[in-house]
Amino acid sequence: MKMAAKDPYRSHIRGDAEKTTYWRHGEPPCYDNSAFEEGRSKVWPSGSLEEIVQNLVKTWEMEMSHKCHVEDVKTVDHQLFTLAVNGRTSKSVDEVVRTGTYNILLQSEAPCAYYDSSKENFESSHHTFHHAFNNKFPWEVLQVYSGPPVVVFKWRHWGRMKGEFRGHAATGELVEIIGVAVATVNSELKLTSVEVYFDQEQFLKKLCKGKKSSLENVNANASLK
Repeated sequence: MKMAAKDPYRSHIRGDAEKTTYWRHGEPPCYDNSAFEEGRSKVWPSGSLEEIVQNLVKTWEMEMSHKCHVEDVKTVDHQLFTLAVNGRTSKSVDEVVRTGTYNILLQSEAPCAYYDSSKENFESSHHTFHHAFNNKFPWEVLQVYSGPPVVVFKWRHWGRMKGEFRGHAATGELVEIIGVAVATVNSELKLTSVEVYFDQEQFLKKLCKGKKSSLENVNANASLK
């Protein structure tokens, strides 16, 4: 089997250090970066703080999504790391790996009409959003406001809705999220905490613009008989 080329934006995927890594799907992921390269608004100079931050976050997301065991995660300080969204309760690295980043980032204090993360698991959440965006939902850094140890930055997530979402038909529209994050790193540039801020409801509303399928109602009625 031909070994895939090194990913230009993510570390800790291949090499001797990953020989014992337990991958969620049995093997290291192979990313198609074309959507990111075609749709990004910034091309950061090699070695710049912006590029370092962007690649660190991309690597962190890869590890959270594809590594099964916390001890294989190399982008965080295992003892200190926490992730908090919009000022809500912080989650440990164990919780993020188990629950999945989508469920953590979309957690809410009250049941949400568009997406209730408390009723989802890792697999169902990833299936839902990967299907809606046809596996193309890139992320980029727009601006970095401060450097280590406290890194404050503005970010962008985007993708075209090419699949249905919770029974809502695909619109083909560009769905974009702009947010801010505050990341604290140690002397080894490992993440010790991340605070993310963005409009969750606005994002989910965009995914529910398409016409609602009646199939969901048919199935619900059938289950009552």
